[in-house]
Amino acid sequence: MLGYVVPEKPELKVREYELYSAYYCGICKSIEKRYGQLPRMTLNYDSVFLALIISSQDETQERLSTERCPVHPLKKRLIVHDQIGIDYAADIMLLLAYFKAKDDQQDDSGLKGATVVALLRPYYKKILKSHQEKGIMIEDCLNELSILERERCPSLDRAAEPFAKLMEEVFAAEWLSDRPNITAGLRSMGYHLGKWITLIDAFDDLDENRADKNYNPLIAQFGEPQTEADEDAWRDQIAVMTERNLLFYLAGIADAWEGIQTEKNKGLIENIIYLGLLRKTEQVLRKGTIENAEPI
Repeated sequence: MLGYVVPEKPELKVREYELYSAYYCGICKSIEKRYGQLPRMTLNYDSVFLALIISSQDETQERLSTERCPVHPLKKRLIVHDQIGIDYAADIMLLLAYFKAKDDQQDDSGLKGATVVALLRPYYKKILKSHQEKGIMIEDCLNELSILERERCPSLDRAAEPFAKLMEEVFAAEWLSDRPNITAGLRSMGYHLGKWITLIDAFDDLDENRADKNYNPLIAQFGEPQTEADEDAWRDQIAVMTERNLLFYLAGIADAWEGIQTEKNKGLIENIIYLGLLRKTEQVLRKGTIENAEPI
C-alpha cells in the first residue's frame, strides 16, 4: 500500500500507539511463526491498517505479551497474538510482495529481481493453499494494471480501477463471507482506499515520472504543458482535480467505516481514516503544487 496508510501519531493516545505497534509486531511474529525469518523482510506499516480493520470484526479480545526480537534485542516489545486479522494481513502482505517482485523482475531483467521472486515463491505457494481465490484475483488485477500501464492509458479512472478492485478483494476476508453487510462495507472501504492510493501515488510521483518519461496516469490524462509559461496553470489544474477526487475517496472510506464500525480498535482506526489519511493527502498535495497552498 506504498506507505501512505499510517496514523497521525501526535493525535494517538499512548495506549493506542502501543497497540498499533503491537499489531505491527504481531504481524512480524505471525510471519516468523508460520514461514520463518526470511519473509519478514517484506513487513510494512500499511498492513497494520488491514489487520486492525479485519480484527475489529472479530469479537475475541487481543492477547498481548511482551517479547524480544532480533530487531529490538535490548527491550521487550508488546505483541498482539491470536487475532485472525493478524495472520490474514501477514498472508496478504506476502502475496502482494511476491507479485511486486514479479513486476520488478519484468522491469529489471537482471539477477536481483529473479532472486527475490525465487526467494518468495515457496511462501507464495504455501499461502495459496489457504487463499487460492485471493491469490488468483490479485494476480488478475495486477496483470490488468500492467496492460493499462504498457498502453499508457489516458484515463485516470480506468487506470485506477484494477488496484481498486484488488483492494476491494483484499478487504473482503473469507471468514466474513457469512456476514454480507459487513463484507459489503469492507469491499467499499477497500475499493475507495485503492482509488485513493492510486491517485495520491500518481500525484506524489508526478515530477519523477515526468523526468524519467515513465507512465503516470495524471500526465497521460492531462498531457504536458506546451510552454514554460503554462507550467503553473498545468500543475494547478491537476492539483484541483486530484484534491477533489482524493477527498471524495476519503469520504467513501469514512462512509464504509460508519456502516461496519465496532468499539474494538475504533480509536486507532478512526485516527487513521479521519486524521492519518487526510494528513497524508495534505502533505502530498502541498509538496506538488504552489508553495502557498493552504492545508485542507
